[in-house]
Amino acid sequence: MTPPSADGRSFGSAITAVAATYVYFLIFAQFGFLEGVTAGGSAADMLKPVMTVMGLAGIGGSVLAGSRWTAGSPRGWLTAGFGMCAVAAGLTLAGPGKAGFFAAALLIGLGTGIATVVLAGLLLRAVGHARLGGVIGLGTGLAYGFCNVPAVFAAGPAVHAQVALAAAAMGALAGGMLVRGANAAAAPPAGLDYARLGRGGWVVIFLALVSLDSAAFYVIQHNAELKAATWDGAARLGWNAAVHLGVACLAGLALGRGWLGRTVAVGAVALLAACVFIDPERRMYVPGVLLYTAGVSVYSTALVYYPARSGRPGLAALVYAVAGWGGSAAGIGLAGGRTALPAAFVLAAGLVLALALLGRHLAVRSGGIGLVAAVGLLAAASAVPADAQDDLRIARGRAVYLSEGCITCHSQYTRPHTEDALRWGPQRPLAESLAEVPPLFGNRRQGPDLQNVGNRRTREWNRLHLMEPRMLTPGSRMPAYAHLFAPGDSRGDALLAYLESLGAGTLVERVEAVAKWQPEAELRMADAARQRRLFVQWCVPCHGPEGRGDGPAAGGLGMRPRDLTGPRLHISAGLAPAEEWLALARIIKFGIPGTAMAGREYLPDEAITALATYVQGLKEKK
Repeated sequence: MTPPSADGRSFGSAITAVAATYVYFLIFAQFGFLEGVTAGGSAADMLKPVMTVMGLAGIGGSVLAGSRWTAGSPRGWLTAGFGMCAVAAGLTLAGPGKAGFFAAALLIGLGTGIATVVLAGLLLRAVGHARLGGVIGLGTGLAYGFCNVPAVFAAGPAVHAQVALAAAAMGALAGGMLVRGANAAAAPPAGLDYARLGRGGWVVIFLALVSLDSAAFYVIQHNAELKAATWDGAARLGWNAAVHLGVACLAGLALGRGWLGRTVAVGAVALLAACVFIDPERRMYVPGVLLYTAGVSVYSTALVYYPARSGRPGLAALVYAVAGWGGSAAGIGLAGGRTALPAAFVLAAGLVLALALLGRHLAVRSGGIGLVAAVGLLAAASAVPADAQDDLRIARGRAVYLSEGCITCHSQYTRPHTEDALRWGPQRPLAESLAEVPPLFGNRRQGPDLQNVGNRRTREWNRLHLMEPRMLTPGSRMPAYAHLFAPGDSRGDALLAYLESLGAGTLVERVEAVAKWQPEAELRMADAARQRRLFVQWCVPCHGPEGRGDGPAAGGLGMRPRDLTGPRLHISAGLAPAEEWLALARIIKFGIPGTAMAGREYLPDEAITALATYVQGLKEKK
């Protein structure tokens, strides 16, 4: 039933409250706060514990609000929830130490857990069944659209904390107005969706969707090439904002017409297909990003609508504790340390979604459900070749490595107690190398060690380097192996698969080691002429003579090299000049994992620091 006094003020308050809550979570809890924790690399080891505290607190806040909330005290709960959120943002702005970050994580989890559950319990009472979907869709779309505004998205952690503080204040004010406009609780909808079996099914569906989204978001954030394709540039961010707003509004209207199953089915198809397209093997980034954006907008709207439609905070607590916080933890945990989604995870998510949606009693009224099953299973099955096929291809690539004589010039052994571990990656137990047939320690190290090359070079870079070595590495003595990539010859792709497998599983250890590297300060004093000579020798092939990303090798890369005179996508905004210089030096020496930006690990620190100084000056010259 529709509350008789639902008016424009109630609708406006509901839209504002939904938008403010999502803005706080998206731009701060899920993004800016975590960027602040890891700023400068010194606190990288804190990230997982901080996220654990936030997740557990979120579950606790959701359960607490769902079990203790009553019709007579929602305003107090909303004030407490948004108040905790505001205090957390303020703590972050104050530049907290280790204890402060953990305290902020605790408050973020508790505050958002409480606020989301209470808000979901109020929405139906304030706006009624007829307007509920539209209100939630518009609020969700506005939040996602705002977070993709270039000036907001590209800002640093301090600005994100300020935005979060404003969002918490707006949420508290809008929530108070929502309480005043609320009426007696409407009768919960009948049907399977809100029966015990239906509630369990929808929790499973949302758990799979949130897990899939969280894993994809983590991969995008940690695959620099994919991140650039997703969020690089004002035009792309503006397009993302428009898609989020439009699709969320359409999803809200569809939900308002009672198309819950069909709406979620469309979101599931889009999200599963996106996971296929953004795989590094396919590199279909444009459709992948579009489908990811659309899929997230659809299911995020439904994630609020489903529990809100019941008017029961207890159901909201169940959905957000298990599917929301639990799904986020599961997705990030399964994707941790990876730059591509695990095939088994995508397959499992697709199967769960297909079975849960097909098993829904009302599926007969949802023609799109069969499509979800077909597309979801097909997408998950084809996302990455089966493990057995991967093993065969890697084994064949190793045979090519041996037959082409790569062992003559390249070692696969990081020597203990030397600079090898920093330069080439973590050591490998000697017993593992000896167990191989034959062991590939190498005859002479005339080229870089390849034991962990999968962490240092992408498949794309390796392909181009094998075909034209001196294009990417000036002065290289390595012969060209273009014949391995002749039409109909699969040896080249097998060799690439083998190289990509070397060092798999040690990326996190590699990144942590890189974050601790720091050159001597006095090495920065190279003269301008030497800086320019080094830049011409090592950087011009990809970045061009003026650093604008138009070098001769750029045409062979799927994504154009960075314009070094523009914004620095892979460096946090707002860093002091010295901190930015150090970040540039680390990128030049070690590269950016997941992109064609390869490091120059073999150059002396004096050359690295000279290059960092020159590259930093390019932006200033512009």
